[in-house]
Amino acid sequence: MIALDLDGTLAIANNQVSPATRDALHELHEGGVEVVIATGRRYRSTRYVIENLGIDTFAVCNGGALVKTPDQKTLHRDTYDISPIVEVARSLGLALFAQRDAHDHGGVDFVIDSGVPWSDVIKQYYENNREWSAPVDLLDAEPEFLVSGVFGSEAELWELANVVERSHGNRYNAVVVPHPRPKADYSYCEIAQGHVDKWHGLTRLKEHLDIKAEHVCAVGDELNDIPMIRAAGHGFAMQNGHEELQATARFVCGHNEEDGIVEVVNYIQEVNERAR
Repeated sequence: MIALDLDGTLAIANNQVSPATRDALHELHEGGVEVVIATGRRYRSTRYVIENLGIDTFAVCNGGALVKTPDQKTLHRDTYDISPIVEVARSLGLALFAQRDAHDHGGVDFVIDSGVPWSDVIKQYYENNREWSAPVDLLDAEPEFLVSGVFGSEAELWELANVVERSHGNRYNAVVVPHPRPKADYSYCEIAQGHVDKWHGLTRLKEHLDIKAEHVCAVGDELNDIPMIRAAGHGFAMQNGHEELQATARFVCGHNEEDGIVEVVNYIQEVNERAR
């Protein structure tokens, strides 16, 4: 199995996949390697890249809380009551939004807390995604959410992450990552259950497919990729990746805009050839 992060790893501008990378992954897939997406994105926006890749893949979405099959069914999901996180976010004047498994349940992909004024960034995000989102008082909502998140300045989000850690310890995991849009002046803080990360979702999938960890190659570029890069038998960081991730990974491949994943595909093919 090869597990690929999207933003900064597989996807380039406008949810595209470069022709060389697409061709290499098709060859790998046709040779019997399971190509899997492992992303913090929700499933709908993950599908944009899957369609451009041209392979109906399994997808680990929402940072590991949701696993979808190639026919878009839900294989696994972890939901939780986010009200303690809502209270922390409100105390800092931040509007939390919470992701749902809309492809399985119907309804909107995510809701945004209406119990606190929205920043201009949140207002614009809502307008851009009005078809798939709704304002909701999150303290009155059903506990059906996969992951929660906030847009804001890096300083605001690290304050949120630190307060969540001080208040709730290991119950939740908060990760701050840059927004994937080039030159964005805000970041994103993703808050999941403490046991949920990309490797958690990949574990559910590899057990389903009867694949051992040593036969998994994981590729990423940001801090939320660290768990899967550490646990996979073959962990790659992108050349454009976070320096802490690069220090964690066994290997560093090329830049995502320069077909770095092709190097990973070549590596897997060499490993498989030696195994024969």
